Formats: sequence, C-alpha cells, structure tokens
Amino acid sequence: MKHVLLLIVTTMLIWSGDVMGQSSNRITGFITDARDQSPLTGATIVLDDTSLFGVAGLDGSFVIRNVPDGEYTYTVSYVSYITQTGRISVDGEDTELRIRMEMSRGEMDAVMVRASRDLRTEQSARMSEYTSPTVVNVVDARSIEISPDLTVANVVQRISGVSLERSSSGDGQHAIVRGMDKRYNYTLVNGIKIPSPEVKNRYVPLDIFPSDLLDRLIVTKALTADMEGDAIGGVIDMRMRNAPDRLVVNANVGGGYSQIFADQNRLTSDFSVINTRSPHARNGSDYRASVEDFTYGNMDFRDGGTPVNNVLGLAVGNRFLDNRLGVIAAGSLQRNFRGASSLFFEMDVDRENNNPFYDTVQDRQISTEQIRGGVHVKTDYQINDRHKIDFYNAAIRLEDRFNRAYADTNLRIGRGQGVGTGRISQNFRTRNQIQQIYNSTLQGTHLFADDKLLVDWSAVYSLATNDDPDMVDLKLITGRTRNSAGEFVDERVLLDRDLKRRWTNNDDEDIAGYVNALYTLDLGRNALDLKAGAMYRHKNRTNSYNEYLLRASPITQEWTGDINNHSWNLFNPGGTPTDPLNYESEEDIFAYYGMATFERGRFRAIGGVRVEQTDFSWVTNGPAQIPGRVGDRNYTDVLPSIHLRYQPMDMMNLRLSYFQSISRPNFFEVIPYSINEDDFRERGNPFLERTQAQNVDFRFELFPGALDQVMVALFYKEIKDPIESALIIDGQAIILQPNNFGTANNYGFELDVTKYIRQWGLRAYYTYTDSRITTSKIFRFRDDAGNLTSREQSQTRPLQGQSKHISNLSGLYKNTRWGTDLQLSAVYTGRRIIGVSPYYENDIWQRSFWQMDFSAEQRIGYGVTAYLKINNLLNTPLRAEIPRANTQNPQEAPYINTSSNTLVREEYFQQTWLIGFRYAL
Repeated sequence: MKHVLLLIVTTMLIWSGDVMGQSSNRITGFITDARDQSPLTGATIVLDDTSLFGVAGLDGSFVIRNVPDGEYTYTVSYVSYITQTGRISVDGEDTELRIRMEMSRGEMDAVMVRASRDLRTEQSARMSEYTSPTVVNVVDARSIEISPDLTVANVVQRISGVSLERSSSGDGQHAIVRGMDKRYNYTLVNGIKIPSPEVKNRYVPLDIFPSDLLDRLIVTKALTADMEGDAIGGVIDMRMRNAPDRLVVNANVGGGYSQIFADQNRLTSDFSVINTRSPHARNGSDYRASVEDFTYGNMDFRDGGTPVNNVLGLAVGNRFLDNRLGVIAAGSLQRNFRGASSLFFEMDVDRENNNPFYDTVQDRQISTEQIRGGVHVKTDYQINDRHKIDFYNAAIRLEDRFNRAYADTNLRIGRGQGVGTGRISQNFRTRNQIQQIYNSTLQGTHLFADDKLLVDWSAVYSLATNDDPDMVDLKLITGRTRNSAGEFVDERVLLDRDLKRRWTNNDDEDIAGYVNALYTLDLGRNALDLKAGAMYRHKNRTNSYNEYLLRASPITQEWTGDINNHSWNLFNPGGTPTDPLNYESEEDIFAYYGMATFERGRFRAIGGVRVEQTDFSWVTNGPAQIPGRVGDRNYTDVLPSIHLRYQPMDMMNLRLSYFQSISRPNFFEVIPYSINEDDFRERGNPFLERTQAQNVDFRFELFPGALDQVMVALFYKEIKDPIESALIIDGQAIILQPNNFGTANNYGFELDVTKYIRQWGLRAYYTYTDSRITTSKIFRFRDDAGNLTSREQSQTRPLQGQSKHISNLSGLYKNTRWGTDLQLSAVYTGRRIIGVSPYYENDIWQRSFWQMDFSAEQRIGYGVTAYLKINNLLNTPLRAEIPRANTQNPQEAPYINTSSNTLVREEYFQQTWLIGFRYAL
C-alpha cells in the first residue's frame, strides 16, 4: 500500500504541470464573473498568433509561462459568456490581468430560472452557508461526485464536527455530530423528517442512501423555531436532485472488489430458501409449527470466490410547457461485498482487585453482501409567478446478506489461573436484513398580498420497514480433554443441542402535515419578517418477534459437515407470541411556533419560540405481570431560540445562537423486553425520560473567495437526563440497558478551512470536543479484614461515542485543461467510549485512528468521464481496549502488549476499489 500512496502523490505532482521549469516572463491573473466575481474555472486566455495560453483554475487564477518580450493581443472565452479581447505588453517582468466576463444575453434571460435550482456546485454551497439564517455546513453534489464516497453516511464525515459510527463490516452507518451520539440527531429528506427502518432506533441509518441521488447535503447545528426541536447534536438534510432547466441525462456504471476477499475466503449461504415470514405469520396465531416448517439451506455454509462490486446509476430530467413543468427521475443500484477479520477478547473482572482479565477469545470472519438501491421522482409545476406545486416520491432499499463465523476458545478454568480448558466452539450466524423507506410529499408555495405574504404547506406520507427473517445461530463444540502431560486429546466436533430461529419485522408509518406563513414588513432602512406555523404528525409503529427453539434429537450428535444430515425436535411449536417485542406504539406530535427576523444594515436577529406536545403510548403482548407492559408518556416542551448575525465587512459573519432542544427515547428502548444479542443480554427500560438540552453556539465566518472559507466555532451544551446504553449487574447477569444519567456538559471548538490556489485545493477541519458525565460504578476490593466486598464509586467520563479530537484533511487537484480531478482525503478520529461498563474505570474505548481514501476522475471526451475510488488505503483497523494494565492471563495472547491498556477487540476491513465511467449529456 505504500507503493500505491507513492504512485498517487507522484501522479498528482506530474498532472499539476507545476514541475516544469519557471520562465522569467509570466502573464498571471484572474477570470471572474462580472456580476458576482465568482471564479470561471476552465475559462481560457489565448495569446493570438502564438501557442501560448492559460486556463483558469479553481480560484479563477491563470498563468501563462515562457512569454517572450513583446506586444500581444489576447482572447478570453468561456461557455455562455461573451468573448473578450485586449492588448498586453510584456517587457522583462511578470504582468497581471484581472478579467471580468459578461454573460451572454440568452444565458442572462435564463439566469433567474436556473439560479433557484442550481444547487449542485461548490460555489452555491458556500453562498448557502454565508446567507443561512443559522449555523450550517453544506456539501454540494459535485463535491460528493468526485469524493471517494458512495453512501451518504461516508459523505458526512467530510463535514466539520462530524464523525462516524461504522457497521460490523467497517462501512460508515451513523453520524455523531459534535460528540453527540446518533440518537441526538434527526434526518430530513427535502426538509421533511422521515421515519427509521431500524428496529431499535428513531435515527435513520445513513448507509441506506446512495450519495449520487443528492443535489446537496446540509448539516444544521443550531435550530431555529421553524425546525422540529428534537435534535441536540444536529440535523442532517438530504436535498434530492431537482428538475434541471434543460434536458439532462446522467449515467454511471462501475465495478470493483474488496481486497479482504483476495486474502480470505468469503463465507456464503443460500438466502433464496429463506421463508420471509415465520410459520405463525404464514399460518395464523393458533398454528402449531413443526420441524417441517423450517428450511436448512441458509445454514449450508460454504466458501465463495472473490466477488465483483458493481454500481449503476441513471438520471433523466427536463422542463416542459414553456418551462413551467419540471420532471426528474433518478435511480441508483449498488451491489457491494464487504468483510471483516476480527479478534474479540471477552473479559471478566477479578473480584480481588477490580482488574479485567481475558476469559474467552473469538476469532471472527464476517462476509456481507449489500444490495443498495434507490429511485426518486420529483415534479414541480409553476402555476404562475406566485404559485408553485411540488410532488416528490422516493423509494430506498438496502438488503444486507450477512454471514459470520468465529471460533470461540475458553481461556480459563478458574478466575485468574491463566489455564484454558481447551473448549473450542465454532459459531455461525446467517442473517438477511431488508430495510426500506418510502416517502411521498406534496408541497405548495404561494405568494399573496402584493408578494408580502408567503405561505407554504406540505402533506406527507412515509413508511419505513425492516424485515429480518429467519436469523440463525449454529454452534459446533469441539470437546477436548488433557492427558497427564497436559496435552489435548480425544478431539470431537459435536453439534450444539440448541438451534434458534428468529423472525423480526418492523413497520414505522408517518402521516404528517406542515404549514408556514411568512409576512414581510417594509420599514424603510429596516426589514422585519414575521413567521408562524404548525405541524402535526401521527406515527404508528408495529413490531413482531417470533423465535423458535429447535433441539437436536438425539441431543448428542457428532457433526457430519452437512446440516441436512441432522435431526431436530421443535421445543416451542407455539413460537413466542407473548414476548414483549410483539408490540405496537403510537406517537402524536403537535407543534406550533412563532418567530421574527429583524434586519438593519449589517445586523440581523432571529428570535422565536416553538411548542411541541408529545403523546406517546405503547402496548405489548407480554404477560400482564410485566412492569411497563402498557405505558404512555405525555409532555409539552417550550423551546425558545435566538440567533444573531453581524457582518463587520462583506463576506464575513459573526454568529451567536442559543436554542433549547430535546431528544425522545427510542421506541424499542421503553419496551420491557429481554433478548440475547451479539455480545450481551439486552433489556428495555419503560421508565426512560426524554433528554433536554440548552445549547450555545458562536461562529466566525469568512468567505474571501467564491470557493474559499474560514470558519471558527465555539459551542456549549448542558444536557439533562442523557440516555446511554450501559452494562448493569442484575444478580449474576450482566445486562445492557438504556438509562438516564443525571446531567452532562459538552463543549468544544471547530476550525474549518477551504483554500484554492490555481489547480490545487485544500479542505481541512479540526474539532475539539470535551464532555463530562458522572455516574455510579461498582468497585470490587477487599476490606481491612480481608473480606471480599464492593462499593459504589462515582466515575466522571466522556459521553459515549464522543471523541476529543476529530479532523479531516483533503488535498485536491483539478486541471480543467486536461479534465483531471484528484482527491486524497484523510480522516482522524480520536479515542472514544464505545461500551459503558458497570465496573469502575472498565469502560471499553475505541483507539484513535486515521482513515485515508482516494478518488480520481479523468475526462475522456464526448461527455464520458472515467473515475477511480479507493477506500481505506491504510487498512486501518478498529481496535478497542479497557484502560487498565493488569491482565491475569496474558500468556494466552502473547502477541498483545499488556503493559498498558487491555486490548479487547481488533478488526481489519482492508481496501475497497471501484473503477467506472460517467456519461453526461
């Protein structure tokens, strides 16, 4: 991989053209738009009757080298602009020109039509950040297109203050904004909140969305009163592609592979035999299932070859009826194979001194096939100059075909003895998870009262589903005994007696309506906008859960290598109809707000109050004696906000914001369920309360060029009743359960810089975040009498998921003459807690890491561009540790340095490669 990095850097230097020798005579300057001084990247200036010319770079600058002394006529040209000519004299020194080009008349007539829809450029993104009423960061479609990222989840890590939580296959999945866990954010599509397909959560997994469906991505970090109030970290708004002002056809095709499957076998099984519905869902609640109702092909695990990843995309749009009707249809299909190679060290805590020690080691291999697809159709109709209707429909789907195998080795006989039993188990899991989101939105925008009153409304239907049919865990046990010399003998592979089959289904349906009215008052030198609005959303969420236990018959069976050669009895033919995870919940939210915007000269103030009334209830099929089987929560939140902006000079902002916000518990969390998951037994908590927060933001913004920016931000959050999933002790069991934890504080600093010089560009951000939360932990020790005891002891720690330091550094190169784009991006994520322990100072921390990605584009001609994307160049692993030094049996893992912290998890994902072609008409 070092050779690949050397090749990338060398290529960027060669393509730059700056390695050529310098001449004593140069003509330099800038070519910009006469209206707004934006750079005209790609404009050419030619010295007539010579072979000398220059091309405007990313900042509009150009250079013509090796110019002999003399008088020259130059010609400047750019598509859709009036060609200019002029005279220049060169006499033994550098000469500078500043050229401002006028748009041609035909283009000028259409500019007003295009301006409202041209959201896909980096220049428009910078202008949106500058003019925004609050603190936002914007990523435009072109930046997304040339980035190494295929999903929205991976795009958001390029935004200051945002880090990622990754899936088991190493791909980005959820955003952590300013150190606030994913639960403290919400997701919008075209400004409308969408439901989550995840069984356990409100938040939407961002890896479900293909990035090539977007016009732009907006992250809002300070809420105004006209925004829904349940975000403490931030709001992620995906603005989908709009209808263009002319015929547009974009196509994309690509193929590649995942390096990990060149180094290890890909575990496969037959997903086509899976019954998508459980026996009781197929035959009725009174049905008595039998072993004949279950298939076994999905447990016939085999080694597959090296698969090929592929990407397809198509977008077609145009305007009709004298430009009144705009239509765009876009689709994307991605099929990616990803994997992981992992070591997991299960820990226990020594009763003598509260120190962790190795109990079991797991050697895991994961193989995942992801089929990600999306289609959206957007239509807008301009009735007249004052009335417009938009109709948007989208369907997004992610199918995750997951296979996992691991060897589980017991390392001990008794606590701290450092002697393993030699008992080894082989564990297999197969899972076919299908997540879907459907959204249909009808919107209207209307002007009244001599264009002083603007009214907009939205009617929304959304449905998110999650199907997880027939998840199976198969376990094989290797029985081993020791002889008198301590050697292992009599090895046999036995089939574990229990085989669990699980069906889970979740539907989350939203019906919502929004209305807003904005009235503008003309006060001479001052401007005052009054805005008010309301929204109502009814949510209905249903969850079905059915688990069946098949028991080997006879109980002791030696593994034959073929699942079809073994026999079973069904232990619970009635399934699990009374499990609390069979539940239905409803939530009604009614909100209304009022706000005012006052502007005088360079000062603007926005103040408002939002009121949100929440009525949330649930009922489960669990036994009547279970606490929390039926429950409800009713509360009203009054959420004030104020946002001040002052412009000391043009293209500079000083912003100060204060707002209050909340975060509601996830639906799944309040259900009194209990279930065995990957690493721990999980349990719900029907007594959870919502989280409330007060937030303060300050940001300095400078936009010295159309594409350049400098942003410096400070933020502070006081968080009441934050919710975290923590390990608790219940008798002899360790349970993972969500709880409220007192009051936390979160504060930090952000620096965001973008600078372009000629063909080169630099994007860099750094975020420092520090949070504090104090909770009670268990501390084990021996008292003065030598008796083993424990006590509660307070521990102050950061919030779960918060990294103190995160950074992104991207180097860009763009040669418009050759049609070349290169981007090398590195993301740093500091150490952070990924698991909260019930024991003092035994939380699980993910180590800090760098991840590096690369992308390249090369224009071929006739609208065709070739591209290359390489992710995880450095093969960065995920490593997790417990920050304690004393490990009782390090000889069982001699390659691990136990002189400091205790490693508990290590996962490698390796690189992914993609090469493809784009076509644009």
